[in-house]
Amino acid sequence: MRIIAGNRRGLKLIAPKGLDTRPTEDRVKESVFNILGQNFFGDIVLDLFCGSGANGIEFISRGAEKAYFVDKSKEAIVCVKKNLDKAKFSDQAFVIEDHLNQALKNLDVKFDYIYMDPPFDRRDLYKKAFKLVKEYKILKEDGKLIVEYNTDKPLLIGEGFVELKNKKYGNTSISICGWDENESNICG
Repeated sequence: MRIIAGNRRGLKLIAPKGLDTRPTEDRVKESVFNILGQNFFGDIVLDLFCGSGANGIEFISRGAEKAYFVDKSKEAIVCVKKNLDKAKFSDQAFVIEDHLNQALKNLDVKFDYIYMDPPFDRRDLYKKAFKLVKEYKILKEDGKLIVEYNTDKPLLIGEGFVELKNKKYGNTSISICGWDENESNICG
């Protein structure tokens, strides 16, 4: 696992040990960033269910101003901090060890991008995350929600969101979502 592009291109990252974390494959990450674009200067991103933090770190390497990393796993948080130190990005990062609801409730930030990669077998977390992003209005009006999920289990897009693009990479699929413009005052 490595940083694909940007000012830390090629830097190898570590992943938490065990089966609870499934790092995004480099080929999937590279394709996602080919879709989103190459530069994210001044953007603020959220790496939700961050695991190793590789997705948020990729955003910073490509110019994001700040990245927030959220995971409830102590092992994941330790790993994220090591990867941020290795990449020398600690000053651009906020690392939060907490459960989904509490972490999002306490955020007083609107994000340009939210990368969401819960454990594939926890479909309840997808539904809950969509609901909380909408409830706490943490995605900017023109923001993008990138969702990684198991290709074999269709993603149920949360109310208030629309799918803008979908790509399949073997057993991993990526859905890029935005606010449903037909819903009024979604972003408040």
